[in-house]
Amino acid sequence: MNNFTLIIPTHNRHHYLKRSMEYFKNLDAEVVYCDSSLEKYEGELHPNINYLHLPGKNFASKILFALSGIKTDFTALCADDDFIVIDSLYKGLSVLTGDRNYKTIVGKYISFEDHFDGNYYPLYQELPNSINGNPEKNVDLFFSNYYQILWAMYDKELVLNAFKIINDAKFYNDNYIELIVGAYACYGGGIKFMDEIWGVREVSSKEHWGNKHVPIKSMKIAQIQGDYEKFQSLLDKITFNGYAEKVMANYLHSHIKLNGFFKFWISKIIPKNIKEILFNFFKNTKGRQVNLNQSQVKNLNPITDILNNCNLNNVK
Repeated sequence: MNNFTLIIPTHNRHHYLKRSMEYFKNLDAEVVYCDSSLEKYEGELHPNINYLHLPGKNFASKILFALSGIKTDFTALCADDDFIVIDSLYKGLSVLTGDRNYKTIVGKYISFEDHFDGNYYPLYQELPNSINGNPEKNVDLFFSNYYQILWAMYDKELVLNAFKIINDAKFYNDNYIELIVGAYACYGGGIKFMDEIWGVREVSSKEHWGNKHVPIKSMKIAQIQGDYEKFQSLLDKITFNGYAEKVMANYLHSHIKLNGFFKFWISKIIPKNIKEILFNFFKNTKGRQVNLNQSQVKNLNPITDILNNCNLNNVK
């Protein structure tokens, strides 16, 4: 099997877990599902799948427990409602193996509706340029043009060290999880952005990370419940003094850019029900569908087949 392990955390979503397993059963690598649900999943497990029932464990401790049992040099993380393109995982492994200066790799994400309509839609901004300098230069480039790399492939030691910090911090605002991963990725080596579709994400206006955790767009938000102090002390301890401050300064500055400024205040002014209407309107606009070439269609066919045939409501 390939020299990476795919780790998928999940909680109280066995319907997504079954759908995910149906897709990744064809991956030529071990897939570890770490499930903190009180009720154990009783469905079929394929030979490449390892299911860990970890009731009550939080996000970071689940990841650390899964990492403690794997033998591969590289690790990829995937959400339970996402699909990482299998061919992209193989290409990502090839890149990280071929140039060990790079420690993290990810590519483009596209999305589909929670009630799949057969179409895929753009997600996130254009990819940044790959970075491979010293930690300070990496931080300046990455966090001034931030791209979320929580669901990517990494050198195992890098993601292990990042999640040790996350587990120790026990942040009030879980958006610090991706900040720590990004910060330690910049410290630990280069970040490669692959100009191909990396993953496909389910998008729903009703259930979204941002609805549960306030985006960190100011120091006032960053400091709630002592989160910034924990972020600063724990990150500087494993890197160097002043590193966390540099990360946060670049990250917050990226939100002051013109588009981010208007989006921030619009999000404050428009009522939630109107935002959901606008979300669905723009998501369903035909002009926003992704134009796929033949190779991309071929890679996405297994996902399309599963989405067309899998009725989540019938899964226990």
